[in-house]
Amino acid sequence: MSRISTENVNEIIRKTLGIVNEKLVQHGEIVGYILNRMLTYEEKYTQKEIWEYSMLGWLHDLGLFREGKNIDMDKYEYESPWAHSIYGFLFLKYLSPLGNKADIVLYHHLNYNRYQRIESENIHIIECLAVADKMANFMQGGIDVMGADYFARNRDITFSGKAFRLFRHAEQAYSIRAKLASGDYQEEFYQALNKISYNEVQKKGFLEMIAYIIDFRSEHTVVHTMSTVNFAVQLGNLLHLSAAEVNALYYGALLHDIGKIAIPLNILESTGRLSDEEMRVMKAHVRITEMILEGCIDEEIERIAARHHEKLDGSGYHKGLKEADLTFPQQIVAVADILSALYGKRSYKESFDSNLIKKIINEDADNHKISKKAVDCLMENYDDVIANYEKEKDQTIGLYLKIKEQFGVIMKKFENL
Repeated sequence: MSRISTENVNEIIRKTLGIVNEKLVQHGEIVGYILNRMLTYEEKYTQKEIWEYSMLGWLHDLGLFREGKNIDMDKYEYESPWAHSIYGFLFLKYLSPLGNKADIVLYHHLNYNRYQRIESENIHIIECLAVADKMANFMQGGIDVMGADYFARNRDITFSGKAFRLFRHAEQAYSIRAKLASGDYQEEFYQALNKISYNEVQKKGFLEMIAYIIDFRSEHTVVHTMSTVNFAVQLGNLLHLSAAEVNALYYGALLHDIGKIAIPLNILESTGRLSDEEMRVMKAHVRITEMILEGCIDEEIERIAARHHEKLDGSGYHKGLKEADLTFPQQIVAVADILSALYGKRSYKESFDSNLIKKIINEDADNHKISKKAVDCLMENYDDVIANYEKEKDQTIGLYLKIKEQFGVIMKKFENL
């Protein structure tokens, strides 16, 4: 039985993205809310369809979060919108349960008078999302950039007049602007999202999407989360943990580096030794992971994720816990994380050979840094663990390369639209 609820998943998404840019998260909430109200007013869609479209409205700027904390929203919204639209589309298409509708995000900045140049089964939703996005920008201070008469000047040029009329009807029916002004929209929006209970595949899909977006910022870290999950689950099964414990291992390992979304890319990708200040910033990812997960996930999963750098002798971070404070699943993920770091290629090193990896890990176990029991199990099954991981690794690397390749292809297409 999963220990993560639909509400947990949505809250983790919100808090993770909020660490990067709270204003951008609020913008997504407003767009998702407006789109939800527009489509609800039409009475043409099932509750599930409205949920899917509302999620896409909420996550329509997902591609911007790969830029890190210093996002110039005006630049990306008004001057160069294509890159984040394309990345958002690709992340949603290949990494989320909403892949078959991801082109709605791809085209949300395309001018309405160019829609005849594209093919999509979702044109009406694209029209509605574009209006919701423009209205949210306008109401969030974009009037200075867009001009007070924007909607009069651009009707059926940059946006669909039909979709704008739908917004006006929905606004009258549901008092959209009044609820945006009071803040009441936010609770109403999340209640709408939480009405649909995610199945296990959807939960894993959304959380993998958020975790992998962090890794996908860097080619050298792209497989780290996936490998840590793989190694942790393999060790959990080899050590005969219960199904519930392995489930917690999976989610804890999946979310263990989610706090790295707040770490500047120049530190994550540094090719040399980090300065003391850079190391302080890097270590903060554990505390940020804890902040994101605290209160919105099963406590054991939160602790597995947030304690992967703790050591049995108390020399780890960020709390300096000791063996008596750490459960066995927490200790397993610490071993899996080290194995992933040593086995994987990084910006500052090539992959270590197996003899050196075994030597380093065994020394840490002998020095009472990490679990001797987990390490002994790893050593006994090392070749099989690595072989099983390699079968899965190529899929993730291939996906990363596919996203990079398709980004270039689609960007060229947009230059001609």
